[in-house]
Amino acid sequence: VAQDQKNAALTAKLVELERRPEDHDLLNRVFRGFHTVKGGAGFLEITALVDVCHRGEGLLDALRRGELAMQPETMDLILASSGEVRRIFGELAAGAAVQPAPANLLAQLDRARKGQSAPAAAVAAPVTAPAAVPAPTARAVPGEPDWRALLAAVLPPSAAPATPPACASP
Repeated sequence: VAQDQKNAALTAKLVELERRPEDHDLLNRVFRGFHTVKGGAGFLEITALVDVCHRGEGLLDALRRGELAMQPETMDLILASSGEVRRIFGELAAGAAVQPAPANLLAQLDRARKGQSAPAAAVAAPVTAPAAVPAPTARAVPGEPDWRALLAAVLPPSAAPATPPACASP
């Protein structure tokens, strides 16, 4: 349920960004979301998730730096990459093998980041609905990633520790 709410919130941000592409604060928030997921996925060695987030993050970074202007095709790619992130989270939550994002989507993201348009025949991959991700057992720290939800999405329920290990104070 919690991940479904986050997915809905991200989708709402993306729809709002499509309406207000000049809103740099909103663009930064979407960028940070991709960046945070990429960092967590990298830490957990989920290469398929890192790949799609890295490319989506690169495109978003070029937009926020003013190197590119938001176009309908650009927004379609951002929505498609977000859909792939949700799909991968669904696979992780279901305990299924993670499939990489479609090669044509990754190539389109790379071309868009370089300011190149996609070939006319290239269309972003369709997105399938992910499985529901279990709600975390404790609240996340505001402004920080919900690491427990990410861990719950990555590990099958039988593999997750009953209580998280204690962290040493710096």
